[in-house]
Amino acid sequence: MEPLPRIRQVSLALGAEVHGVDLSRELSADVWKAIEDAFHEHSVLVFPGQHLTVEQQKTFARHFGKLVVHEHLLPMTVEGHPECMVLHNNEQKPPGLNDWHTDNSGWPEPPLGTVLHAKVTPEIGGDTLYSNMHLAYESLSAPLRTMLLELTAVHDVAKAFGREFANLQKSLRKKGIDPDSHFSGYAPVKHPLVRTHPVTGRRALYISSPYITHIDGLSDKESRALLDLLYRHAATDEFVYRHRWTEGDLLLWDNRCTQHLAVADYFPRERLMHRMNIHGDKPYLKL
Repeated sequence: MEPLPRIRQVSLALGAEVHGVDLSRELSADVWKAIEDAFHEHSVLVFPGQHLTVEQQKTFARHFGKLVVHEHLLPMTVEGHPECMVLHNNEQKPPGLNDWHTDNSGWPEPPLGTVLHAKVTPEIGGDTLYSNMHLAYESLSAPLRTMLLELTAVHDVAKAFGREFANLQKSLRKKGIDPDSHFSGYAPVKHPLVRTHPVTGRRALYISSPYITHIDGLSDKESRALLDLLYRHAATDEFVYRHRWTEGDLLLWDNRCTQHLAVADYFPRERLMHRMNIHGDKPYLKL
């Protein structure tokens, strides 16, 4: 019988390391069950020392669902693998996005999770921070929690890829994509500010600053004030795990109940990652 993985919690807020598994090999049903249970308990899983091919990474990610192919990212994917985005920064390409967010919240069905594999890591810098949105919601006062249950936010892809994020726009233009015209046909979507996790039933704050334009039903002033409060609150130190990358690390995180921030502090050092998104469902709130 294949031994079960050893799960080691890495912070009180969220995150756990998974030891004793080789993701390049076929895993038993019991091992997969242990990984799934750990994923739903800890929201971020760290698999150290996994030196995988793109195909092996895809096999792992597909266990959790269908992989997403983003049309606008195709010029930045591994040849022959449209599901695998290459995140490559160095002296010629400084790191860009440096904001708390959850992946692709501007789509009607945002990704369930993200799998990121470290191929080249800088000796210093390049950490990724993760924040627990279950804790963010649950630690708010009762009156504020109740108010948030009635509110929805508008998420707009055009905002996330707009002029506010110049480095991202520059990267797309270098690949032959004009962000203004490419994303003009994407309609904004509405998601609840608090969503129910479809597996655990636990509620989580669902915000993503690059995408959200406003909160429905509030004035601009009220919307900005509430969003600013929630953004600051979500980044509270007690909710955060900071991951220091090592080559071969593979991380899986749950976009339904976390935010993350890739710290852009390592220029001009090189950092190379392979990223895959797992298809999710439409965020909902169960009252």
